[in-house]
Amino acid sequence: MKIAVLMGGISSEKEVSLRTGAAITAALQRKGYDAFSLVLDKDNFVTALTNTEFDLAYVALHGEFGEDGRVQAFLDILEKKYTGSGYVESGISMNKTLTKKILDSYGVLSPKTYEKVEDIEKYPVVIKPTTEGSSVGLYICQNEAEARNAVEALVGKEILIEDFIKGDELTVGVLNGEALGVLRIKPISGVYDYESKYTKGMTEYEFPAQISEASYDEAMKISAKVHKELNLKGATRSDFILRGEELFFLEVNTSPGMTETSLLPKIATLKNIDFDTLVEKIVCSVEK
Repeated sequence: MKIAVLMGGISSEKEVSLRTGAAITAALQRKGYDAFSLVLDKDNFVTALTNTEFDLAYVALHGEFGEDGRVQAFLDILEKKYTGSGYVESGISMNKTLTKKILDSYGVLSPKTYEKVEDIEKYPVVIKPTTEGSSVGLYICQNEAEARNAVEALVGKEILIEDFIKGDELTVGVLNGEALGVLRIKPISGVYDYESKYTKGMTEYEFPAQISEASYDEAMKISAKVHKELNLKGATRSDFILRGEELFFLEVNTSPGMTETSLLPKIATLKNIDFDTLVEKIVCSVEK
């Protein structure tokens, strides 16, 4: 089986994807697979997929045109198998606002959302694009002036405005419907932004998270529920804020990062799954 690791892309998360893809390609090769990196960009996005021979695409793309369903739909047209969720499920999950509305019907608690700045009832609030990852375009606003500046900075993008919940940042990895464990994120700066995510030494990670057993179990249960109810496949990662004993769902990632600082590989070690084995399990999760 020839595996093309799709990486790069045309989103703001291109550099992260290149690092993810390189690590995945190396892992597959160490496991004995016939795997190679296929770097996509604006000029070759279509031709690289139509002119390259492969049996399976490992989707290591992040952000728009990577985990939002568009590349998955194109692979479906080409009748190529790929890792992760289908195009409909990917598209829904990438949209934070839509995901929250769906999960609300299943009783999943999330921060209060506002349609526009005029509707904000209290500060601080978080303003971010609905379809970006890696904390790209994230603004924490303390007052109306900051909120309006954030909206202006994100002009042209669909945005999400929600209450800022102060608490512990948690994330849970799920593989094939099974929750793997809970990790607590402790950014040195106090904000888990792009720099904190991808700069070594900027964030401490505690896994398993040292929280109450009840909260730990709830985070595991809700993450598995999110994976199931959104009909997701392969590996996903759900993010939360824990305030006291209240657990607020933030978002689900259907193409989690797999770099040396990424969270899913750390969480997988709680089930004694090393990086190479995790990558192989994701490949093996694709329906034959």
